[in-house]
Amino acid sequence: MSRFSVLHRQLGFIEALSIYRKVKFQNSQGLRLSNLREPFSLRSNPYDYATFEEVLLRREYDIELSFEPKNIIDAGANIGLTALFFANKYPGAVIVSLEPDDDNFKLLSQNISAYKNIVPLKGGLWSKDAFLEIVDEGVGNNAFRVEEVGADHHRAISAYGLPTIMKLQAWEHIDLLKIDIEGSEKNLFENNFADWLPKVRVLIIELHDRMVPGSSKAVFSAINNYDFSVDIRGENFVFVNNDF
Repeated sequence: MSRFSVLHRQLGFIEALSIYRKVKFQNSQGLRLSNLREPFSLRSNPYDYATFEEVLLRREYDIELSFEPKNIIDAGANIGLTALFFANKYPGAVIVSLEPDDDNFKLLSQNISAYKNIVPLKGGLWSKDAFLEIVDEGVGNNAFRVEEVGADHHRAISAYGLPTIMKLQAWEHIDLLKIDIEGSEKNLFENNFADWLPKVRVLIIELHDRMVPGSSKAVFSAINNYDFSVDIRGENFVFVNNDF
């Protein structure tokens, strides 16, 4: 199916044509969708458009919940499109958007600038507060691994454990935790998960065994310590904590 056909099917003719023309002529600044109150921008690369299609066209994070989330963490926020989706769907929520890559974070900050309920946090998500190095796999800003390094490493970036983020926001629990962190979920779910996992009401996570073997095993092993139900939405697993 052509790009315009996908846009047309999801958006309608006029809105689809407007976005299609801008993207085709590499002018993906100030894009508008009727269900977002502010414009957003993409870079002229296939990775940003793929994220746009996943998040805002196919709406893979449009999960039916039995409650209205008040606090959300978007880990692996990329250029901010998931945060924009959540901010418009749940306008009463505070959303922490965590992204380690410099270029991604720059556009994320631009895209969310009109939303006072989105808190940008530059860094990675890890099992503890630490420092990481981005390892470029040669596939653009949408897919890179990180490795733990010392604080004095010349390319060290900050990493945060979930208890630290919760403490910074004075949250006792997390209503909605979205994780897309390119294999770092293996470290996150192998270590210290008891400090935060039972405090998560809904977890939406994409697994990356192709990048870090054993990622899914680590996630399911940790989850099995608690009473979560599971569903699948697109590329994501959705876990709902039945103890809430």
